[in-house]
Amino acid sequence: MSQSIGYDQTALRNAVDVAAAARRLRQLGRERSLAAVSERAWLLESIGRLDDALVAANEAVTLARASGSRDRVAEARLLRASVIQTRGDLDAALRECTALIAESRANDWVELWAHALQQRGTVHFALRQWHEACLDFTVAVELCREAGLEAAQLEAAEIALMVATDRAQTEALRAEQDVPRARHPLWGGR
Repeated sequence: MSQSIGYDQTALRNAVDVAAAARRLRQLGRERSLAAVSERAWLLESIGRLDDALVAANEAVTLARASGSRDRVAEARLLRASVIQTRGDLDAALRECTALIAESRANDWVELWAHALQQRGTVHFALRQWHEACLDFTVAVELCREAGLEAAQLEAAEIALMVATDRAQTEALRAEQDVPRARHPLWGGR
């Protein structure tokens, strides 16, 4: 999407050009195709209009169900999970991503599987569950490579893995430094 201007390494999300996103929203108007409604949900989420984004994401799930395509329903549910995460309901987002991972794995929808793992990894990241985030990002990177998915998705997964690994190591060092150590009553020290 042309509104994306990169990848925010602190939030592990696409960074967007807000003005371009607003222009695109105006262009979309009230178009009701699945693609348009999904894009509208993504754009609304990206610019922080989360209530409207959730309405659009729910509408995308409804339209996908009407299409009869199970993989489209799963894609729309993943979009909704992203919106739910951004709204702060991390437990619900985690449950939805976990269900989507199981479904996409069972159906061999490799690209969706990788996306769902990466999304769940960002939820773990937001919950400061570094180890779990690293596991999800690692599998997402492996799936992207094995399936030859687009370079942008692979790069995002690799960056997310690198950032989560750094956070995990930093937290481990902090925890190690915060461990109370015995001091000798006369000489101090350790």
